[in-house]
Amino acid sequence: MNMDDERSTIVVVDDDREMANFLAEILGSAGYRALSANSGSEALNLVRREHPDLVISDLRMIGMSGHQLHAELKRLQPNLPVVIITAFGSIQTAVESMKLGAFDYITKPFSNDELLLVVSRALEDRKLRQEIKRLRGELAHSYGLENIVAASRKMSEVLEIVGQIADSAASVLLAGESGTGKELIARALHFRSRRQQGPFIPVNCAAIPDNLLESELFGHVKGAFTDARQSKTGLFQAARGGTLFLDEVGEMPLLLQAKLLRVIEDKRVRPVGATEESPVDVRIVSATNSDLEESISAGKFRLDLYYRLATVTLVLPPLRERTEDIMPLVRHFLARASAEAGRSIPEIDPDAVACLTHYQWPGNIRELQNAISRAVILCRNDRITRADLPAKVAGGEVQTVMVEDAVNRRLTIDQLEREYARAVLASVGGNKSEAAAVLGIDRKTLYRKLGEPEAN
Repeated sequence: MNMDDERSTIVVVDDDREMANFLAEILGSAGYRALSANSGSEALNLVRREHPDLVISDLRMIGMSGHQLHAELKRLQPNLPVVIITAFGSIQTAVESMKLGAFDYITKPFSNDELLLVVSRALEDRKLRQEIKRLRGELAHSYGLENIVAASRKMSEVLEIVGQIADSAASVLLAGESGTGKELIARALHFRSRRQQGPFIPVNCAAIPDNLLESELFGHVKGAFTDARQSKTGLFQAARGGTLFLDEVGEMPLLLQAKLLRVIEDKRVRPVGATEESPVDVRIVSATNSDLEESISAGKFRLDLYYRLATVTLVLPPLRERTEDIMPLVRHFLARASAEAGRSIPEIDPDAVACLTHYQWPGNIRELQNAISRAVILCRNDRITRADLPAKVAGGEVQTVMVEDAVNRRLTIDQLEREYARAVLASVGGNKSEAAAVLGIDRKTLYRKLGEPEAN
């Protein structure tokens, strides 16, 4: 028995005072904190006061029966496990209690070992359920909108729409280049919705061979094809009550698109080789990095399926179009990578900042995260320099990168100075005195270059 079980509190309910005390004594000897009650109302008062981990109740009692007590406990503490004690002739009633949510029942007469085994199983089940609830809470927090970096106007607009549609039943299509964070947004939609207690099931339609994708999505019965040695539950059924995320949906073959459309319209799925359909209850969020409208014109994607998937379409901008997010993302990834490496968060040299902010990031956020993880591993003296960045990010001389970019964007000298000053300020965590020292100017000049009023 583990220490968590030893600290568990159990309420024993029986209108036979001797039996209640006897059971409490057995449980107490096993290391539990056992409290006895001789009526349903007394048990309810104990539960309200002591918040136990388990209730063991006799089924037949004078006044409030064990069945009625269980119904009251469900209203009082829905997640509290209940074990029913019954005589052999009342097993059917005990089974009915289990259908209503009782964890298990014990038939009289029973041995001490039988009782303790059921108690151990009930407490372990409660602990697992609490852990699942805790982990789901952590996931919901991790994928909350407040944790998504969005300093730019474009991403702020995307997150505003996510907040508006998250709790609706609408199907959502996420469009954007690879690495722009489509799955992150899909998870945010799920964990902000009323389905957050259900599963989030991602499937990459491009990563699964065409001949296996149908079985993965819809399942199959034993013998449906050569390698179907046993039945398999499909992802539509696995995602019941939750969200099914169809990544790279544009890569789905046309024949399967027709079957997917049928499932969406009928809300029923037929496993491969089966003759009967089963109802499905999922919300579909899909994603693509290709132009689905172009695929429709080319006859590679069904227009009717597109309309079913794209009740709401969100376009995630590439990182090069949301440069205001680069340094906030850098700081976010720095903190994460440093924690994983067990080291303090390093500072970033201004020339490294310039490289990070002027690189075009064709791999978007995923490429940026990899670059920062690499830099944290390679940097010395808790300072990231340009040499710690990937060669294609560091490029040639920083001055050349900045000048070429300034020319392409037709920046004035004042605009170029302002951007560089802001990059240096970001690299030192917003410390204006330190930024002024790096730039070789005083604070008053820094405020002027930033276009801000001087602080008093």
